[in-house]
Amino acid sequence: MGHGGTLDPLASGVLIVGIGRGTKDLARFLGGTKTYECVVVFGKSTDTFDAEGSVTGEAGTEGVSEEVVRDQLGKLMGSFKQVPPIYSALKINGVKACEYVRSGQPLPRELEAREVHVDLCELVEFMPAGSHTYRHQLSDPSSAAAPAARIRLTVSSGFYVRSFCHNIGIACGSLGTMADLVRTRQSGYTLSDPPESLESSTAITFGEFVAGEEIWGPKIAAELKDWMEKNPVPAQDRSRHRKRDRTREGENSEKGEAGVRQRFRGEWLATTKKERIKQQGGKRKGKYNQPKSVRKEEEVPQTTTPADGKNNQ
Repeated sequence: MGHGGTLDPLASGVLIVGIGRGTKDLARFLGGTKTYECVVVFGKSTDTFDAEGSVTGEAGTEGVSEEVVRDQLGKLMGSFKQVPPIYSALKINGVKACEYVRSGQPLPRELEAREVHVDLCELVEFMPAGSHTYRHQLSDPSSAAAPAARIRLTVSSGFYVRSFCHNIGIACGSLGTMADLVRTRQSGYTLSDPPESLESSTAITFGEFVAGEEIWGPKIAAELKDWMEKNPVPAQDRSRHRKRDRTREGENSEKGEAGVRQRFRGEWLATTKKERIKQQGGKRKGKYNQPKSVRKEEEVPQTTTPADGKNNQ
């Protein structure tokens, strides 16, 4: 099982999952665009850039208004360089950056800025201080006294919304922390209800998944069957990896029985060579596997008489 794009621990929303051979099809989702809705609370910053971290700075929010936020969002469209947060899954020397930080070790080198692209960046809702319940930290009740903004983004692969929230706070003359994040779309899958595309009609909610296979199974059965018919396993792979008895498998299918994955033909021989020889009646095969007492005598080289009558020395 695999997935088509990592979600932050604080995030929710669309996550494309592949099962079995479907994992080979996930690559086409990794490079596509994604749409998010995030909430940034102004006035404080944390080491993780979200509400699960520790506060690292505070700033006033007097200059933060709906007009200022909307104006700054318009400047973040297009392509630019973005530095990933240190609490990320990016690997340095084979180790995730977040694991270095959590273990108290310094990063071997700084994370490099990466090229990202923003197709859509719009203000959905501006929430004045005291009109919301979002927090800088999950255990900080004073955050309601700070303004917040809900923002919708459509971005390229590799874009970190946490870094965006941190940067927009600074751009508005304050600081910012991501308090909520929802991935609303990835490729053709959305959170819309009813579905806006054919692909999303086969998506299941987390509640349906928890309820059990009898709930979500029928919803995706037809799609899985259609996908398997369009992506059959090559015959050479079936014979090489499973060595199926196709005749018996066909008979089982006609009887309505489930086909077996593997059959054992023959009997157990031995673990070691000596045990195998003993089970075979003590017979030894090959010239050099014979006891010395029964080995054939070495052949004596034959001498030949050349045509001139002289013996070959």
